[in-house]
This record gives sequence, C-alpha cells and structure tokens, in this order.
Amino acid sequence: GVVLYQAGKIPEAAERIRASLKLEPTSADAWSNLAMVLDTAGRREAAHNALLEAAKLAPNAPEVFANLSAAQTALGRVAEAEASARRSIELDANHAAGWYNLAVALEPQGRLLEAMDAASRAVGLVPEEARFAGLKAQLEITAGMRRKARATLDAALARKPGAAALQFQLAGLLEREGDAAAAMQAYENVVRLEANDGAALSQLLFLRQRLGDWHDLDALRQRFRDGIASELPMLSPFVWLSQPSSRHEQRRCADTWTSTLAPPGIAPEPRPLNEGRLRIGYLSSDFHAHATAYLAAGLFEAHDRERFEIFAYSSGRDDRSAMRERLVRGFDRFVDAGGWPAMRLAQTIRDDAIDILVDLKGHTEGAAPAVLALRPAPISVHYLGYPGTLGGDLVDYLIGDPIVTPPAHADDYAETLVLLPRSYQINDYDRPIAAPPTRQSLGFARSTVVLCCFNRGYKLNPEVFDAWLRILAQVPD
Repeated sequence: GVVLYQAGKIPEAAERIRASLKLEPTSADAWSNLAMVLDTAGRREAAHNALLEAAKLAPNAPEVFANLSAAQTALGRVAEAEASARRSIELDANHAAGWYNLAVALEPQGRLLEAMDAASRAVGLVPEEARFAGLKAQLEITAGMRRKARATLDAALARKPGAAALQFQLAGLLEREGDAAAAMQAYENVVRLEANDGAALSQLLFLRQRLGDWHDLDALRQRFRDGIASELPMLSPFVWLSQPSSRHEQRRCADTWTSTLAPPGIAPEPRPLNEGRLRIGYLSSDFHAHATAYLAAGLFEAHDRERFEIFAYSSGRDDRSAMRERLVRGFDRFVDAGGWPAMRLAQTIRDDAIDILVDLKGHTEGAAPAVLALRPAPISVHYLGYPGTLGGDLVDYLIGDPIVTPPAHADDYAETLVLLPRSYQINDYDRPIAAPPTRQSLGFARSTVVLCCFNRGYKLNPEVFDAWLRILAQVPD
C-alpha cells in the first residue's frame, strides 16, 4: 500500500491497506499508513479515526500521537491536539515532531509564548528540518520579534539554502520591513527553486508592478495565466485583478484560491431570520485608520436602528486612532476579534444570531475566507473592499454597479450580483476635505489641464502608462 501511495495511486493504496488490515487488524503501522492515505485524499475525519485505532494499538508510540495531534489540529480540535502532542513528548521528550505539533496546537489558542518554546525545542532537536525552523520564525514574527525571526531564518537557510519555504518566509519578512527590492530577489529565488509556487509567483508579480520594474512583466503574466488554466494553487486573485485579464480568468483564479485556503466547512443547520429587527454584521480587519473605514464610517452610523441592529467583527488591529473610536461608537456591538481562529469567530457570529454577514475584505490582506466558508449567518454578502468575485461558495451576494460588475458578465461571478445605481462605492459625507491647491502653487499656468491618478503603484502597468501618454499627446499645453 505504501508503494502505491508513493506512486500517487491513492485509491489503490487505500484498498490494499484495508485488505492487509482484514488479515492483520492489530497492526498499528497499517492503521497509520491508512491515515496517511486518507488524509491525502482529503478525508480528514476518516484519517483521524484511523489514527485513533493506531493509538489504541500502540499506546507507547510517540510518532503515532504526534500524527494524531496533527490530524486533530487539521480538524480544528486544538485542545485534543494539544493533549495528543503532550502524550507524544511524555513518551519521548526528544521526539521533535511531538514538540512541533504541540506548537501548532498552542498557536490558535493564543498561547504564543508556550508555542514559541515548543517550536524552539523542535528546532533544537532537529535543526536541519525546515518545517520546524519555519514555524519558529512565523511565531516570532507574530510576536513582533522580527530580528529573532530573521536570525532563525538565516540560520536555517545556511543549513538548507535550497529550502524554498524558508526563502518564501524570508521574502515576506523583508517585505514587512520595507525592503521591497530584497524581498523581490528572495521571491525570485523561490520561483527558481519551485517553478510551481503560486504564492511566490503572485508576490513577485505584485512587487514588480509596485516598484515599476516591468522588464519581465510579460513572461510573469504568461506564467500566471498558464497557472490559472492548470489550476495551480495559491495564485492570488488580488494580484491578478490588477492585471489585464478577463473576468472569466479572474473567476477561475478565485475559485482555485478559495478551494485551497477556505474549503467548504460542514454546513450548519439552517436558521430562520430574526423576527423584528434584522441583525447585520460587518466583518473586516480594517476597522481603524484605513481607506475602507474612511469610506464606510458614515454608512455604519446611518443604518435605521428601528429596523436593524449593527454589529462589527474586527479581525485586525486596534490602532487607538480617532477613527477607531468613531467606529466603535458607530456599531451597536463591536467585537474585537484580532488574532481569533476562524472557528471561534464564526461561532461568535452564530451565537450573536447575525442574519446578514457583510464581508468588507474579499481577497485583500487580512481577509478571513475561512470564516466565510463556515457560513456563520443565513445570508452572506461581500461589499466594497474587493470589487471582484470571491469564487467558490463563500458568499451569496456581491454588491457592485453596472460598470464594476457588469450584468452581462454575471456568469463569471460566483455570487448573485446586486447592482447599486451609478457607483457601488460609499463615501462618508462627514469626512473633512482639504481645499485643493491652486495651479499656480504647483507651478502650473492658470489654464493648464491637470490630470491626476491617486492609485498605488502596483495598479499601474505599461498598458495604462501608454494610454496616459496617448492622452497627454492630445491635451493642449
């Protein structure tokens, strides 16, 4: 069975192992091998059950309990996963995988320092294992210890310079530190080592445009487009949305991304809408001084409180800004869910009996697709933050307008389109607007035509730049 598994013949491998278990049902190794095959086939619950059988048959095998911990974490049962990992290291204090899986189980419980200690022990026991070093660095980044994370990654890469996963982590760290050029080089290293790394290709293309380095843009775009066609995982729909592309391609990209990051959860029991006031919940990581907040703060305040109760679920940071204070005041209930695992946040939304959940993030940074996949409200909507399809079955409706989401292209959206007249984008009427500078103060003649673009650099490309030049060539001085 293991030979068939290694050959990629998953159904045949499962069948062969089950046949061997009929002959020898007390083989813990066979149950463990069956779990491995079932997990690869996406049958996580069945894999977990197989490992439970293995644990019964081999109660003193640390590797079985380490694997059981990993299976329980994958199912979101982190308390059980912690217990299994602790059993593994109780049996063998030098079992590195046990320490690693303990760290993985502790992190979603918010026990960061304990998780860092467990990850450090795993690295100390097997320093050449890239997975262990990567987790340690990730936890250090989460804790704000970027220098330590950099040291962890540098030490690990010195041992294994060809570890693409570590190169990817280093690139992300460099990007956070503002060294975009070095990050771009690290992403190039990843793509060279792993040609089918969709996440690295996405970030490389994004940084190329952000820095205005277009020398190989056509080649990167073609690799991206080919990846979409072959359903290459982790190609970012956010990155592709700013490229010359069709909505059909954007849909395919989003579908693959969503199926990878947020596979459908177990559908909850259907719940009728509340009688009386409906409860609307807004989900975002941008409830602070952010563009989304500047646009939508007035919207939250303007809801008719006789008909609706308005809730906020903030998965981002509290920057203690005046905008944050205004937002907290603007909701009937404001839940600070920063750092919460998806299952906890989804359960809170269910417990609050939200009728309509409005996602404001889409596929932008800090999004929570795993929460949406758990379907915590009877009706789910996406609005404002990402004017494209989310793909998969994450939400029911997408609020757009006839220009941003043309009804003629409805088949290229996973959601039902809800079209607002003229423009979908809300604006805060109470937002103060500075007086514009005069042409003279900017060094222009009084009659000069001034054309502006206030977008960030990654949204610009050669096609747009060429169009600007053609327009400027026709504008009188």
